[in-house]
Amino acid sequence: MNRLKDKIAIVTGAGRPGNIGLAVCEAFLREGARAVIGTDVRTDQAGAITERLAAKYGPGRFRLVAHDATDEAAWRRLVDETAADFGGLDVLVNNAGIAIHGGILDTSLGDLRKVMAVNHDALFLGIRTCAPLLEAAVARHPGGGAIVNNASMASYMPNANNIGYHVSKAAARMLTLCAAKELGPKKIRVNSIHPGVTMTPLIREGLEDYVAHGLWKSTEEAEAALASMSPLGTTSEPEDTAHAFVYLASEEARFVTGACLFHDGGIGGIY
Repeated sequence: MNRLKDKIAIVTGAGRPGNIGLAVCEAFLREGARAVIGTDVRTDQAGAITERLAAKYGPGRFRLVAHDATDEAAWRRLVDETAADFGGLDVLVNNAGIAIHGGILDTSLGDLRKVMAVNHDALFLGIRTCAPLLEAAVARHPGGGAIVNNASMASYMPNANNIGYHVSKAAARMLTLCAAKELGPKKIRVNSIHPGVTMTPLIREGLEDYVAHGLWKSTEEAEAALASMSPLGTTSEPEDTAHAFVYLASEEARFVTGACLFHDGGIGGIY
């Protein structure tokens, strides 16, 4: 229960119940993190989320702040506030993501750039802005600072109906590898997690979109088809994926960097 004892973390894309980001925040709190700053462009449920987590894990350990991860100035403000309020940063989780469905022939350049901005550019900004604080983490924790990027199994699986999401996640995977090589000497570990079909609101909306475009007859049929891709014959829940983020953020992974952890139910190994 103390795998992240006294660590300070930022988790983007954490403002929506049922998503991976909020599940990661809760897992970090459960594992002893001193402070978890969740961020999102949507904070309409911030009060209810904060109240629930305060009642469960104690007041003052979690906050949910409005933050556009594609805005460099917003990153600087977030980092400055984190340093002022908590004295440092140990873990950055780049989790925010969006999808706009469509193939090459029916996706506009504007939509492609919008997806790339959230799924790749925001990671670049977060890593660059948070690196100075993360470098100082080694003074508090022998394993140093940790960055964990949500890169999705989409990073290695082509999809003719979701070009923006898959291309952006592939870019996020390579960004992880480049950053790991550059930041390793600064005692900052950079890894990515590649979730498979995880039943989040984003995935459910995607399935509804596929049904609307006639790719499946119902969301139930769509989920069953996706589950059948895994040797395990099932989909994942956000809480399952959160365990992997805890590991890569913890001192247990102090010798792990540049790793792309498939958390996809075996789909990547047999694709």
